Amino acid sequence: MTQIRAFQPHLVTPGHAESVVGPAYDSMSPDERRGFREANPHNYINVMRSVDDFSHGERPSEEQLLKENADQLQHLLASGAYARCDHEAIFLYQLIINGHSQTGIVAEIPVSEYRDGLVRKHEETRKDHEARLGHYLDTVGATSSPICLAYEGTDTIDAIVDDLINSKPMLDFPLPDGVQQRLWQVSDPPVLDALKQAFIGIEFTYLTDGHHRAASTLHHAASRHAQGKGPGPWDYLLTVLFPASQLRVLPFNRCVRDLGGLTSEEFVERLEPHFTVEATSADQATLPARRGQFLMLMDGQAVTITRRPAVQDPSPVRNLDVSVLQDKVLAPVLGIHDARKDPRLNYVTGDSGINGLLQRCREGWQLGIACFPTSMAELMAVANAGEVMPPKSTCFDPKPRSGLFVRMS
Repeated sequence: MTQIRAFQPHLVTPGHAESVVGPAYDSMSPDERRGFREANPHNYINVMRSVDDFSHGERPSEEQLLKENADQLQHLLASGAYARCDHEAIFLYQLIINGHSQTGIVAEIPVSEYRDGLVRKHEETRKDHEARLGHYLDTVGATSSPICLAYEGTDTIDAIVDDLINSKPMLDFPLPDGVQQRLWQVSDPPVLDALKQAFIGIEFTYLTDGHHRAASTLHHAASRHAQGKGPGPWDYLLTVLFPASQLRVLPFNRCVRDLGGLTSEEFVERLEPHFTVEATSADQATLPARRGQFLMLMDGQAVTITRRPAVQDPSPVRNLDVSVLQDKVLAPVLGIHDARKDPRLNYVTGDSGINGLLQRCREGWQLGIACFPTSMAELMAVANAGEVMPPKSTCFDPKPRSGLFVRMS
């Protein structure tokens, strides 16, 4: 059972939306975020700074930075960049890029649904990061980045959403990366009731982005209750719920610094027990076309490898292409056993395609590996089994942005 409810946020005003709504924060390096902040002093990203965004010699204390973030937020709220909504509402949030469109429902859900496993997760979280984000909520007292959830769509929900988006959106603007942002406010009581009732039939939702933010809300709620506060906004997650069928999942491709002392010929030979091999030139390379297939770029050559027929493992996570790559190639052949921390391994988002991997090869990485994207069905199977995916198994694009809503807590 999924219990959505309306909320009453501060909403970015049309005249400020393009300058205030932030870029995809997690897709930027600390240096990129620092440069963006300097060029865009009124962007919401200035409310989200962490000590990791500063060079070691310039890092403020966490308490100092949180105070500055809170001051930045109050400055934005007082500047006219936001207006408090007149009524509690649910919002429809549509993202469009390159012919792809996805429409989500922005609403609160009880944090207990996350605690009790109705919100299903597929990633591990770091306790220190959870605590840091919880401290941010305690100090700054605002949420603006909705946690992304996927759900199995229903005809009833689809019909309500389709009817609503035929009206004119209250916000409709592009961001510099080409992602069009559209927003509709839903405050009509009969429509709200219809949406709430329709979601009661959704047994589980699936976290696609925001594992640490979801976990940190538990810290924040516990902190508020420890202060003697009763029920409040801290007992709810700010979420955007997308039908699973609408989400676009890109791969995280891999690049490897060296072949561990092997020649390229020796490396390919070591793959042959588990994969068929087809070599071609790099300029004729194509991305993997199906599960079990990988493209290898090295020494100006391209090699497509396809997994030989194998017995399916009863563990959903062991059948993922990224697991096969780790278990059959990276660990036994190249000696990369820790996919999270080994400095010889790095990741490239799938939106950069073959050119992104070739650029890494030009920068000195000896091997580029393109993967076939993990499917939503695979993600759900892993989450339902209570298992955890390897690092960088999915890349959801486009991502919802921060700065559209500010919900005070």
